[in-house]
Amino acid sequence: MRKQLNTKEQWFANTEEEANKIVDEAKEEFPDEMIGHSIQQKSNKAGEYFLVKLDMKFNTPAGIMESELSNESEEDDWDEGENESTEENTTTEDDE
Repeated sequence: MRKQLNTKEQWFANTEEEANKIVDEAKEEFPDEMIGHSIQQKSNKAGEYFLVKLDMKFNTPAGIMESELSNESEEDDWDEGENESTEENTTTEDDE
């Protein structure tokens, strides 16, 4: 099994307003996952621009392992309930 734990994104913006909009949209879309951001003003021979960096954290190894354990126990509970219901619905020749 493979699960993504975190990611770092970089975005280009022409203006500071665009850079702030990128950050605001990321905060709205990933409110719990976004752990950090930065906006840097850069320049090169073509002109000035803004580099937006977003840091996202989706889960931790312990969190994944704990969720797997809880999912397994829920499946076991469901399987036991299913077996009980099929046992109750079985009929014998004596019942008929």
